[in-house]
Amino acid sequence: MSVLIIEAFYGGSHKQLVDLLQEELEDCVLYTLPAKKWHWRARVAALYFSQNVPIRENYRILFTSSVLNLTELTALRPDLGKLKKILYFHENQLVYPVKKFQERDFQYGYNQILSCLVADVVVFNSYFNMESFLTSIGKFMKLIPDHRPKDLENIIRPKCQVIYFPIKFPDVSRLEAVYCGCYPLCPKDLVYPEIFPAEYLYSTPEQLSKRLQNFCKRPDIIRKHLYKGEMAPFSWAALHGKFRSLLTTEPKEDL
Repeated sequence: MSVLIIEAFYGGSHKQLVDLLQEELEDCVLYTLPAKKWHWRARVAALYFSQNVPIRENYRILFTSSVLNLTELTALRPDLGKLKKILYFHENQLVYPVKKFQERDFQYGYNQILSCLVADVVVFNSYFNMESFLTSIGKFMKLIPDHRPKDLENIIRPKCQVIYFPIKFPDVSRLEAVYCGCYPLCPKDLVYPEIFPAEYLYSTPEQLSKRLQNFCKRPDIIRKHLYKGEMAPFSWAALHGKFRSLLTTEPKEDL
């Protein structure tokens, strides 16, 4: 097997993606940990995998999600550090919602930044996810009291790209609902503006209330509506080639 897939949180969208890659792309081998206590997975999974992934000379590519501390794994297993290392972000810990900013654990975001620095390719599931991570690095690193690293965004950004999560699974709820004929109405925030056209977005609670009142008065608007956006870019048919290309070693690489 030339593609080594490691998933430290094997559940939800993390599980769905790696299962799909293993099913659709030949020459893959998968190692996982159950989707429990993600805080502990982020802290210690690298040591576990360093001891439980067999040493093989035919690995060429390592694909993992950002839950894993890739820096620790490659330090513990130099043989894996020589591979083409792909890091996939389902979510990022620099902007992941917490009740209070003071409650954000610095270590999780810091680990993701370090993982980006050692990865060869960093993939995000949306442009919002990518930009919110990259543009937050500078502010995040200011939490360090002194002797702060510099220019990390400029170092990481050139290796970043976006490949959407494929619409093949029921829990990609809004897109699946639209595919089945529902009318989307989403905030003009987060990832929604890059998925839905402007007519399906609202900016304020007042705008949302007004739209909903209008729909209640005129339900025929919803019943007769034909969605005007594009669903094809999020389908597995459109994304299959991108993932295949991502998990292919370039001919000139000397790994």
